[in-house]
Amino acid sequence: MDRDVLTLNRSDPPAFRHLIWTFLTAAFIGERLEVLYVWSATGVVMSRSSLIYGPFSLVWGLGAVMVTWCLWPFRYRGPWVLLLTGGLLGGGFEYVASAAGEAMFHRIFWDYSYMPFHLEGRTNLLFALLWGLGAVLWIYRGFPALTAQTDRLPPRVERTVLQVISLLLAADTVLSAAAMLRMEERREGHPAAGPVAAALDRWYPDQVLHSRYQNLMDPR
Repeated sequence: MDRDVLTLNRSDPPAFRHLIWTFLTAAFIGERLEVLYVWSATGVVMSRSSLIYGPFSLVWGLGAVMVTWCLWPFRYRGPWVLLLTGGLLGGGFEYVASAAGEAMFHRIFWDYSYMPFHLEGRTNLLFALLWGLGAVLWIYRGFPALTAQTDRLPPRVERTVLQVISLLLAADTVLSAAAMLRMEERREGHPAAGPVAAALDRWYPDQVLHSRYQNLMDPR
């Protein structure tokens, strides 16, 4: 009873380790779902990962953590409350994530302007509704099932697994961001300044990044 499992029986936010598992699970499943969605709609198998290595979507992972942290204390308010607040949170987060990505990397990672009821192409009513439905299913079914499974792991094993995966994802995130920023520098005509930039040019040229991030678009 000393592994934070009692958190699930209170209105307090979930334990930190549960949120890490939430991030990892949602980042992986979300990316796979997007690949399936694009394939079903276009017949093209396209990576939807936020990172150079591994099938992980940071937007899905961070969005799931935000929804879990904010909505878990309100699970007794009923599904309609979760549906509405989940839709607002998810849609708002998607908008902010799109704007932040464009501001940082000067690239558009998704564009919903072809869909009805969109907001500057960054989010739309349909996906906000899906965020809300996902929040209901996650809070009532997914998150309790995830915590029940991870609570079975020996504490030392769980701690080691989370530390290793977190370090690898952190390194992958830093590398991916650096490669994207260097791509923007190349676009502006800046030569490599130092060995790090030269290594990024050699190992992650534009064609490599565009093959990994096939949905990249220039700013509006």
